[in-house]
Amino acid sequence: MLHPKNNQIDYGEQLIPPDGYELERAIGTTYSLDLEALMVLPVALFYAQTLDGDPDKIRYDMLDAITKASEKITVYYQNGHLKVPKKYHHLMAYWDTGIEKVTMNSHLSSFHPKVWVIRYISKEAKPVYRLLVTSRNLTYARDWDVAFSTDGIVSRKEQPENLPLVHFLNHLNRIGKKKIPPSFIRDIMKVKFDIPEKFDSLKFHPIGIKNPLTKKNYPNPISTTNNGWDDLLIISPFLGNQTLKTLHRLTTNQPYLLSRKEEMDAMPEKTIKKYNPWQFSQFIESAEFIEELAEENVIPMQQNLHAKLFVADKKRIPYWFLGSANCSDPAQGRNVEFMVELKGTAKPGLRAKDIFKVLTNPSKDEGIALFSAYDDSARESTEEQKSIDLDVRLIKYNLSLLHLKGRTELIPGGTAYNLFIEIDATNFSLPKDYRVHLKPLPEQQKAPVILIPEAMNSFEDFTAYPETALSPYLVFEIWKKTERFSQFLLPMEIELPKTRLDRIFSSIIDSREKFLKYLAFLLTGEEIDIIDNPAQNNNKGKTGSGLGTWSFAEAPVYEKLLIAASRYPNKLKSIDSLIQRLKAESQFLEKPIISAEFESFWQIFQSFVKNKKQ
Repeated sequence: MLHPKNNQIDYGEQLIPPDGYELERAIGTTYSLDLEALMVLPVALFYAQTLDGDPDKIRYDMLDAITKASEKITVYYQNGHLKVPKKYHHLMAYWDTGIEKVTMNSHLSSFHPKVWVIRYISKEAKPVYRLLVTSRNLTYARDWDVAFSTDGIVSRKEQPENLPLVHFLNHLNRIGKKKIPPSFIRDIMKVKFDIPEKFDSLKFHPIGIKNPLTKKNYPNPISTTNNGWDDLLIISPFLGNQTLKTLHRLTTNQPYLLSRKEEMDAMPEKTIKKYNPWQFSQFIESAEFIEELAEENVIPMQQNLHAKLFVADKKRIPYWFLGSANCSDPAQGRNVEFMVELKGTAKPGLRAKDIFKVLTNPSKDEGIALFSAYDDSARESTEEQKSIDLDVRLIKYNLSLLHLKGRTELIPGGTAYNLFIEIDATNFSLPKDYRVHLKPLPEQQKAPVILIPEAMNSFEDFTAYPETALSPYLVFEIWKKTERFSQFLLPMEIELPKTRLDRIFSSIIDSREKFLKYLAFLLTGEEIDIIDNPAQNNNKGKTGSGLGTWSFAEAPVYEKLLIAASRYPNKLKSIDSLIQRLKAESQFLEKPIISAEFESFWQIFQSFVKNKKQ
């Protein structure tokens, strides 16, 4: 249930459709968002592949999933927390309309839920909804997290316990530009979600959003209980003094506290002494940097605690609360959070002390414990870092409120564009010793420019971008003296060429060989090689240009198209769209990707597609 060795889960596996089902719609929320993670996310949702793709090595299934992702997937994130990719890939442009920034009304509040609500459909069965509630952001961080996943079939009766989840989705609908289909939300009320073994009931807590029935915000259920708790286990990476004092007052016995060392160092000693405190293993935190433990071709990263779990016992009944809320003061209602509550049975194994033993006292054959007793004799001051963190948080928030305006201009007689940026920073100020740098996301050569506070800023430094490299995002950096403390993306208001996405696509599928391989994938789903694979490129020329040699898996394309026409007509529509796109983009090439022979061949099936549209 919560064993660090035996109960590990894969994020990608949790998004894969059930057997016989396909994705119809997915809604995701996160605090931080990584564009590189978004590049491989659709492969799990569309093609049942885990999230192990490399954004630098685009496969045919990745290309197809990414180019249609924003039609079916929407991800909400905290404005100012869009991560800068290690390497910009033009395909990231397909996500421009699939992500929604959320701006809170104060720099001290956060949009912090980590939730997926997904609808899968099947021709033979009722729709299935999946709810995935995690403590992790949609990034490549390898911190230790906890997650809960459940499926449910749309039934005939409404399920009153789902009303808070409906309220959460309606909240997203109000704050986002891209609307969630009404049927998606309506059917949620009829979903009977599976309840895990050993638990009796499931509840949802969308903390910090308004409950239309009470006209008040949903509270944090752990700290607002009327009856208190007998025992309490807290697993939280971030802590707040007031919240710790409140939870201690609500608990009869001494509560267990499992957190990061630096967070407990930052709390008053008298508060920590009221708990049984344990710190995340410092060995595990830096284990990837130990040469003997390093993995080949894997860049080492620091691992830390990121899980949020509260196990509260009342009259021998355990209540589990897990999701996004930390044991911090903002998580008591100032932030928007999402938690699930699972009510357990009186049988041993699920109570606070049981989970505490699993995480702190493993048997000898299971290696190092995740937590060790907190050493209060080695406390280190974190006041200076906390002060900087608050400064950076305010600067980032104020930057996210600025009007960022961009304009492109085609260079006369050329095919590249100059980029002009205008930022009204007349009401923006910086604390002493801080400065802000910025540049366009695709910029690889030129140094960032400096934003001048309390002034109108105009930048004409960034020039000669091909259409495929244009992006609405600017990279911002916050510096204090000689140290950079934050780097993130903000979108600007800009009108980009309408042909940009098609140009990006045709820059990847830029040969007849690649077109035929992509066509094979659309027909069979079997061609999932890397698109620009040098080993395969050495075999160019073996695929002829005549109809007799167009074959896939030793079967003529004609036969596969006939099968698609009779069984999967929607595939033909996708192929027709692909052909028309590549025809438009390659009409001026010396050797067009869509040859005259193939176009003549395709006319047979094109008429079938047109008849199906009528």
